[in-house]
Amino acid sequence: MTMERIHGDSNLQWDGADGTADLFALLCRRRGWTEEYLAAIDTPGHDRLKDLDLMVSALEDIRCRDGTVTIAPDFDMDGIASGVLGYAGLTELGFDVRLHMPDYRRGHDLTPGDIAEIHQQWPETTALLTCDGGVNSRDGIAAAKALGWTTLVTDHHQELEPGSAADITVDPCRIGETYALRGICGAHVLYQVIEAYAVAHQPCKLWAIRLLRLFAGLGTVSDVMPMLYENRQLVRDSLSIARLLYVAAPKTVPNPNGGLDPDPDGIDVEQATLLRLLHLDDHHPAFLTALEGFALLLKAFAQAGRLRDADDLDEGFYGFYLAPAMNSPRRTGAPLDDCFAVFTHPSPEAKLAAMHRIIENNERRKALAAEHLKELADVDQPLAPWVYFSDAPPGMYGLLASQMMQATGRPVVVLSRPSSPTEPVSGSGRAPSWFDLITALDGYDDLFAIGHQQACGVRLATAQALSQLATILEDTTRVLLLTIGDAVRPAGDLVLGPSADCDISLSDPEQLIELVRRIETLRPFGHQFTEPRVEIILDGCRVDRIGSNKQHLRILTNTGLACLWWNAAESEYDRLAGSTADERLRFLATLQLNTFMGQTRLQAVICQRL
Repeated sequence: MTMERIHGDSNLQWDGADGTADLFALLCRRRGWTEEYLAAIDTPGHDRLKDLDLMVSALEDIRCRDGTVTIAPDFDMDGIASGVLGYAGLTELGFDVRLHMPDYRRGHDLTPGDIAEIHQQWPETTALLTCDGGVNSRDGIAAAKALGWTTLVTDHHQELEPGSAADITVDPCRIGETYALRGICGAHVLYQVIEAYAVAHQPCKLWAIRLLRLFAGLGTVSDVMPMLYENRQLVRDSLSIARLLYVAAPKTVPNPNGGLDPDPDGIDVEQATLLRLLHLDDHHPAFLTALEGFALLLKAFAQAGRLRDADDLDEGFYGFYLAPAMNSPRRTGAPLDDCFAVFTHPSPEAKLAAMHRIIENNERRKALAAEHLKELADVDQPLAPWVYFSDAPPGMYGLLASQMMQATGRPVVVLSRPSSPTEPVSGSGRAPSWFDLITALDGYDDLFAIGHQQACGVRLATAQALSQLATILEDTTRVLLLTIGDAVRPAGDLVLGPSADCDISLSDPEQLIELVRRIETLRPFGHQFTEPRVEIILDGCRVDRIGSNKQHLRILTNTGLACLWWNAAESEYDRLAGSTADERLRFLATLQLNTFMGQTRLQAVICQRL
């Protein structure tokens, strides 16, 4: 096979006398992944957060005075992980702790209403500890201070002038903070506080406290933090701990071939390696309950057919299954109680039932998302493709904006539909990695964006600013595209196909299998260190609808490569099935290895059609 230069490469490396190209080296060169870069981003060390030591001292003072700490978390997956981490960690360290259930209807800010609710439920509270929120909640913090409470804020959102009103604030995005990696999640911030406390005051508890990296790593993936530096080791540790809580389903169900299939209902989570180790020592029940809850969570996903074996426990499971399920209540208007009950209820049966309700609600969320995406396409949208109006529940706006952003490749804001020009309008915005949404809207009196640059809440003082919002998004995008040009065009790192100018033919699977194995050594992938993608060119294929509702596509190439395209049957089947033999099809996909009955095969998962 002739290897031609493409994408500007002029000096391919060759790894054998047979003339085969070193595809991994080629991929790394196109990504700019030098050995030095890959080594640098795997450095787990990090700075010490500003005022962390002050917060540790304050916590010790609270414990010595027999104070009661009430934890006030946010309501998304990072907030849930933060709240559970804080509750389990502080109880294990001997604190008297309460865990407040957030109300997503009030928004992300901690409000005086939250404080009044906490005071009514737990009047013994002497200290308020926020996690994944609170840095800009001046009214809520003021209400807590008025009750005489010590106010401790742990957050990771940008601190706005005039700054936090809390007694002590720890936040990598504070004004004047010098912490190098600002993109750490809220659960990681609180974890650093609790770990530092254990180091200073209870080093005998360090092993147990470090198991709570499980939740900090989950928050890192769910909040789409950069998969760089300390975040990488944190996610690896989290997944390792998760695997110690995983129990394989026993093979007890007869199959038609005379053998036995796994029976997820037979999973006994008490046989999880980590739980057996923990039962050898004394631990606070709340600490054990949190980790048992995670083991039962994994059982529920296995029973739902979403977790087949330990190899499925990767950052993709966190990002595509677990986090969306935990985020589904606020998107559908369902109660949030189950998301905390999974980790806090004393009954294993109740925890398992709560997780099943969450998974079922996530299926409703998927159906609701499909319904409202259709609404965005069918209803008149005068400011499309930049601004869309929706009648969906407010919790759906971010999800809808994300779907539209992926479809258009441009920044998108989804808002509630205003009934008059003078009323305020709110919603959510999503943007590609090359577009900083908060920065683009900064400086405009009637436009407000709070959150992260690529995922934030958006508020307009009045509906009269709608045209201005659309114009800003369009004009900023045009300027950026003139600057970065083709860098935003979807493209594969390698091109697989039949012609001589492709990097490799699809009829040569062994090299591709070896490539995938080498790519796997670079995990975890995520924001700013994305999984490599390939461009697949087909000049003939067979298309089948698969899945329980025939909602997915399986495209089988002439060379036998199976390409899976999830949830694409309704929109893509007719076009693909009607393609002619001489029509070339192009897809962007990731490569995977699928092992079945001892045989390893290559498969592709399609991201989009090019």
